[in-house]
Parts: sequence; structure tokens; C-alpha cells
Amino acid sequence: MTMYDKCVVGAGGVGGAGCLAQTGISPIWAILAGFALLAVGTAIMRIIPRRTATR
Repeated sequence: MTMYDKCVVGAGGVGGAGCLAQTGISPIWAILAGFALLAVGTAIMRIIPRRTATR
């Protein structure tokens, strides 16, 4: 039995919110991290050249 067995991760926000409460991560930091990952993803998509349509 590990110390992470108490954290029940389910599909949805309820399981995730329960894990955040047990791990000590603030929801504000989780939202900020998600926004940062989204910004990095959009920046990478802008850098990568698009394919041109060939006939």
C-alpha cells in the first residue's frame, strides 16, 4: 500500500479536486499551469510551418 492509494482519481472534476486537496496543490496554480501549457501549445503551432496543398 502506497501513500497515494488514498487519492481516488476518477473521470471528472470531483476526483481531481479531491486529489488536489490531498496533495496540497492550490487550484489557482493548477489553472495557471493549464493556461501556460495552452499558451505553449499555441505558440508551437504558430512556429511550425503549415503544409501547402499540392495537386
